[in-house]
Amino acid sequence: MIKIFFRLQLVQLRSAMEYRADFWIAAVGAILQQLVSIVFLVTFFGHVSSLGGWTLWQILVLQGLVMAADGLREMFTDGAWQLRADVNSGSFDRVLVRPVPPVVQQFTALASIHGVGNAGLGVVVLIIGLAHSGVQWAWWSVPLLVLTVLCGAILTTAISLLTNMIAFWEPSAQSAFPTLIALMRDFAKFPLDIYGAGIRFVVTVLLPYGLISYFPSRLVLGVGDAPGWWAVTPVIAAAGSSLVASLVWRKGLNRYQGVGN
Repeated sequence: MIKIFFRLQLVQLRSAMEYRADFWIAAVGAILQQLVSIVFLVTFFGHVSSLGGWTLWQILVLQGLVMAADGLREMFTDGAWQLRADVNSGSFDRVLVRPVPPVVQQFTALASIHGVGNAGLGVVVLIIGLAHSGVQWAWWSVPLLVLTVLCGAILTTAISLLTNMIAFWEPSAQSAFPTLIALMRDFAKFPLDIYGAGIRFVVTVLLPYGLISYFPSRLVLGVGDAPGWWAVTPVIAAAGSSLVASLVWRKGLNRYQGVGN
């Protein structure tokens, strides 16, 4: 199944790259969009030395982890964002009669070129942040960072699918709800210490974006007291969100009746 997934996604990526000008415009546009927040951050730290005890370079590590994870999601599973349109138009019927799991087809329905820019910039920002943060490297540091990015991509994919599955219950082609939830991942680009208890609860438990940035970063950067089990927080976030998304997906499929009913 993994082989089929990557073959389908490769077709989408090749199709998108057929138009070279659009490809580069989308990739550069995504980079410029993310650079705006980086420029703001650098400007902000021109007036303060730290934020919640974190330096500019340490916060860039958080930013890089979130951007790289979301970039991978955009590249490989952005089709989840097409679910509402497919359900609303009835084209989702075709997904159900093909001999490939519907969720695989939905994920591979779209490959966003924005992801190339976001993932590439995220990795660059992550490396720059790590290089200036005085990290005491251990054998597990790089594997943990790679695991965090991969689990982050799974988490953001699961949340994107969950929020867009609202189409099974409210089949409107337009809804601001998925976008609202997706934007909350920006909270994870900053240390959770600066937020109140309510936001920390949301970003740690309900939408655990903090588990794929803040907690593993504290271990790698050596910020404060960080227990060793925080290394598995990205796995917990990815596994938990995937399980919930899988259960809700089955409920949604059972509820779907097609445009003829």
